[in-house]
Amino acid sequence: MKKHEESRKTSLKALFIISVLVILIIGFAIIEFWPRSNNSYEVLEFGGLRRTFYVHVPPSYDGTKPIPLVIVLHGYSGSARGIEASSRFSEKADEEGFFVVYPEGVSQRWTVGFGSLKFDVDDVGFINELINSLEQKYLIDLKRIYVTGFSNGAMMSHLLGAELSDKIAAIAPVAGSIGAVTNGLLEQIPEPDQPVSVLVIHGTSDNSVQYGGNGFLSVAESVSFWVEHNRCASVPQNETLPDGNVIVSVYGGGTNGTEVVLYTLIDVGHVWPNMPISATDVIWEFFEDHPKK
Repeated sequence: MKKHEESRKTSLKALFIISVLVILIIGFAIIEFWPRSNNSYEVLEFGGLRRTFYVHVPPSYDGTKPIPLVIVLHGYSGSARGIEASSRFSEKADEEGFFVVYPEGVSQRWTVGFGSLKFDVDDVGFINELINSLEQKYLIDLKRIYVTGFSNGAMMSHLLGAELSDKIAAIAPVAGSIGAVTNGLLEQIPEPDQPVSVLVIHGTSDNSVQYGGNGFLSVAESVSFWVEHNRCASVPQNETLPDGNVIVSVYGGGTNGTEVVLYTLIDVGHVWPNMPISATDVIWEFFEDHPKK
């Protein structure tokens, strides 16, 4: 009986030691793994609110030379983590060497000032302060600050391009609009002070933010707004890509080398496209070609 008790104690002691070792191993693994994720969750106090965002730093960044910044905005009821996963912009950042920031909207939405998207939150001020704070912490190429977003985030991209045209080189709204007609009244983003290059990506079968309008201003109206502001050619150069499902319309010759480009995706709905094009690849290529001048 005594030997059995001693054996039991020895087994418990061994189990305890093994458990401690496992915990230590896991702990060291977490410590080792976390920095390699290159994501940091950060908080910025602004407008009496705790605003949160994720920053992704590419492994190639060593702080010796400035690199571009891309701000990616989620859609209505979306999240920073969600748009990171669907856009895969962090992977692109690692390949090409730029920062990505994924801000969180208050109550999972952005205040764009038109339609039903009018709330008592200063999102433009938040993004402006976010850019300022990132400039203090990282070495950012100030001529290569870009904004993209999906749906409500695309609308916010339009608004930021207009309101922060002194900072933002180019925007790339996916499935968004510049405004809406509410109770017979036109509401839209303000006129920008400086030219901003714009890439619009929109599917013809989008039932949430319809290509032809129907509440929100149409894709044609959104594109015309920026073409006129940037003083681009009024008639685009059109190209149908080989699969026949994508029409690319380029309005070139804008002020300071700006362009407005529209990707019309035939029979594509309200999505961040991976087919028939990779929106992320197209957006980064556009951003790379359009620094602030």
